[in-house]
Amino acid sequence: MRYLSKDERREAILQAAMRVALAEGLAAMTVRRIAAEAGVATGQVHHHFTSGGELKSLAFVRLIRELLDADVAGKQAGWREQLHGMLGSDDGRFEPYIRLWREAQILASRDADIKGAYVMTMEMWHQETVALIKAGTEAGELNPGDRAENIAWRLIGLVCGLDGMYILNMPEMDEAAFNNHLDKLITLPGGGDALSGLRYGKGGQPLCALFPGLRMCIKPRHYRRQLRQ
Repeated sequence: MRYLSKDERREAILQAAMRVALAEGLAAMTVRRIAAEAGVATGQVHHHFTSGGELKSLAFVRLIRELLDADVAGKQAGWREQLHGMLGSDDGRFEPYIRLWREAQILASRDADIKGAYVMTMEMWHQETVALIKAGTEAGELNPGDRAENIAWRLIGLVCGLDGMYILNMPEMDEAAFNNHLDKLITLPGGGDALSGLRYGKGGQPLCALFPGLRMCIKPRHYRRQLRQ
């Protein structure tokens, strides 16, 4: 067996922590469980990481980075498809990441390490969304009426808020009701909708008029970025 350097051993332990997180969740990420997954003694975990909380947070951030970097829409996809992929996807491969994201949101209220990691990944998601909006603007496909940073937060906020309601399995928030509420938000009179300012092309048509598929990408059960909470 080849001897691993300090950095290699640390990375091997981190990778083991990531596997445990995806398969079993954050709550299962004890030092003992991670050590068993990595095939090392618990002392090795403590040697390479200051605490179990640090290791758990690093694993979470790395996993969300993987999610954000995933080529959901394809390399040849246009701006619309890329934004769709950033906000949501039907690809079942990302479901473990979404479960982890939701768990982190819950734990953040009582775990300082997870809260810090969660905030960091939210900012990462925002940065990626802003970059897509700016790219669409530069390509002439988007004529924003507001700063890309503001539009990105509105999109993310809408996805996160709807996701929080959807996972409660409320009778009032079934799929039909969900679509109705979303349509109302998008079509509020006076341009006061959640996506106000995000318009395509020189004609300035509202985003959802030209991109009806956005309803699908915003649906919580299809959301795959939050992080993309």
